[in-house]
Amino acid sequence: MGTLTHRPISVKAARKWIAQTHRHLPQVQGGLWAVQLLDDGEIVGVALVGHPARVWMADHVLCVLRVAVCEGVPNGCSKLLGACSRAARALGASDLVTYTLPTEPGTSLRAAGYVFAGMTDGGDHGRASRPRQAALFPQPKQRWLAPWGERAKQARG
Repeated sequence: MGTLTHRPISVKAARKWIAQTHRHLPQVQGGLWAVQLLDDGEIVGVALVGHPARVWMADHVLCVLRVAVCEGVPNGCSKLLGACSRAARALGASDLVTYTLPTEPGTSLRAAGYVFAGMTDGGDHGRASRPRQAALFPQPKQRWLAPWGERAKQARG
């Protein structure tokens, strides 16, 4: 393992890389910007940031939609999450949120300083007036917030 560095990457290229690499959710909609993690010039990880759930959008909140890192890259997820946090804050976001499955421990998120903010309600996003494809993982998710945001301060108590 050489020196890990992060650089911007196009959303299109990030989505393609995520589709080939992410463990359980390879497909992702949208994205505003992305960052790649390089090991001596070779991509070993990608994070994609975009809009959060509709109810949070009016508050200038951004969401880490996906983080995908090759197996065996030490601290890769934490480095990408930290880069996303710094960039979102610099862009003037009020908060940065992300979600994990209940079976994931959140080690990389804690290492990057993110704050656990409880569980979502879970479920599908379809409505009678707007049916959607069933969710792959409809169970409640863990919600995490970047440490500098307003909601993270509230979550800490």
